[in-house]
Amino acid sequence: MARKLLRIGVFLILAVILGGAASRASAQLSQERARSIMGKSFLGVEEVGEGFGVQLSPEELEKVRDVPFSEGTLRECKDSHILFLGVERDKDGSPLTIQRLRDMFPTEGQPCFCSYPKATQPRDSYATTETPGLRWYLVARRLREESRSKPYWQQELFLRANEYRETAVVYVYMVFLMYRARRERLFREDLVWCKNVGADGAPVAAGYFGPEGLYVSDWWLRRDLHFGMAPARGPDFP
Repeated sequence: MARKLLRIGVFLILAVILGGAASRASAQLSQERARSIMGKSFLGVEEVGEGFGVQLSPEELEKVRDVPFSEGTLRECKDSHILFLGVERDKDGSPLTIQRLRDMFPTEGQPCFCSYPKATQPRDSYATTETPGLRWYLVARRLREESRSKPYWQQELFLRANEYRETAVVYVYMVFLMYRARRERLFREDLVWCKNVGADGAPVAAGYFGPEGLYVSDWWLRRDLHFGMAPARGPDFP
């Protein structure tokens, strides 16, 4: 009798665990559903292929098949965030670092990088080693107003639940992908403080993306109306 009760108990526990996992999986959205909610703020497999020439393998496509955000989150963020697919490599298989993006989008043509002399030197490891991950990102399309002019570390106080500051390469990737797909210039008059620091220890900011190009550089801490934070949302499902 005791063994029978034990088996029943184990069965019920497994049913709860598996049922919860199935429920979480089913709550993830298809790309089609996410696109229908986000509209032009959705940048998926098609936009990455057309904008960067990257064709994902079947294994990569399977990994990013579902969007790990709930419908409620996307409806909340559809006017304030960009939902986009990140990739780790270019069409030739090279790591898609900021330095590689500078090779792809130099200081001429559109879109392009600004020729600002301090911009991303080879000694800046964040520009030569880091890439976006192969996953979905949900990142604010503009600065959070209350973070403007606030000291870099004080801006952390304005992060809400499940938010964080992204790396420079993710912001750069998002800006160029959005321009290639929609011809929209994100952060045209603002600079986003990123998670990284440059070789001299100063925080990195990206933005001022006008016709002259995108600035990406470390800046000594300053309180300026055009500097602020554009948070990313963590996924709702693992």
